[in-house]
Amino acid sequence: MRPARKKINSGMILVILLGSLASALLVRIFISDNDKILELKNRTPVLGTFATYIVIAESESAGLILSSMDSLARYLDNELGVYGDGELSGLNMRGYALISELSSDLDYLLKSSLFISSITDSLFDPAMGALVNTWGFPSDPHLPDSADIISALSISGLDNVMVSGDTLSLSSGTILDFGAIAKGYTADRIYNLAREMGAGAALVEIGGEIRCGGDAETGRLWRLAVRNPRGDNIMEMIEIEDGAVATSGDYENYFFDGEQRYCHILDPRTGYPETGTASVTVICANAAFGDALATAVSVGGIDTAENLPDSLFNLIIVVTEDVNGEVTEWRRGGL
Repeated sequence: MRPARKKINSGMILVILLGSLASALLVRIFISDNDKILELKNRTPVLGTFATYIVIAESESAGLILSSMDSLARYLDNELGVYGDGELSGLNMRGYALISELSSDLDYLLKSSLFISSITDSLFDPAMGALVNTWGFPSDPHLPDSADIISALSISGLDNVMVSGDTLSLSSGTILDFGAIAKGYTADRIYNLAREMGAGAALVEIGGEIRCGGDAETGRLWRLAVRNPRGDNIMEMIEIEDGAVATSGDYENYFFDGEQRYCHILDPRTGYPETGTASVTVICANAAFGDALATAVSVGGIDTAENLPDSLFNLIIVVTEDVNGEVTEWRRGGL
């Protein structure tokens, strides 16, 4: 690996690994004639999943950058979480908020979600919290009664989100849940923070949503694996210098009821989990859009992927599975 701005003496690499089940910190120290560059890597639980941060920076600032990345992740986890004492939880409990008083984070998520919804025939919908709760995802997934699904569906969806002047209002029982875009957005925010603080290169991965890049002089090429949704092997290796890779798959959280398999990706049209799409990988400029687009395509399938504006992505890979278990890969765009 080539660090920022300095030629590495490969004989002078010291690797220190400190780990536990909760987190792990990996430090690579690159020593040149005039300076020292660190590559720090940390893995830690956040946003209901695990996050990995990699930062390449000069030794004086590398540790502070990594610590600040983790602090921002935990802050956003609280503020954008459906439950707890953060901003989104407060909005859901009150049922209203003044748009002018929303934080820049929540304002961005709301506007971006409305945009993605508008170009995907509302297949991406950030107001599905009541329906998600009815299905018990992620901690207690189960098949609800059909009457409960119908009831939850009636208070789910953007039709239950109203804007009047400067006031955002929710129908009684409606819950905003940005879980299908928040991980990607958080990855973007953490990556941008690292770069603003002087990192020569950085990578952030949160639950499969990745944002990475670096200065041209670092020469860093990120090799990212795309998992086979129907196996334990790697489906493909993707190499990018700068950008985002987001993957949504029906293998991430699912359960069986009898012989029927139900995944966590819910179709806002029916109230039931999507079927037929095993995974969607989107490569684009930022992880927030990639995260949301991957979710919408998981629901709408290839028809939705075919109609997305070219300007929003570089490559989309859709893996589908028919009723006979036959898996097919479809692509649009290229790197």
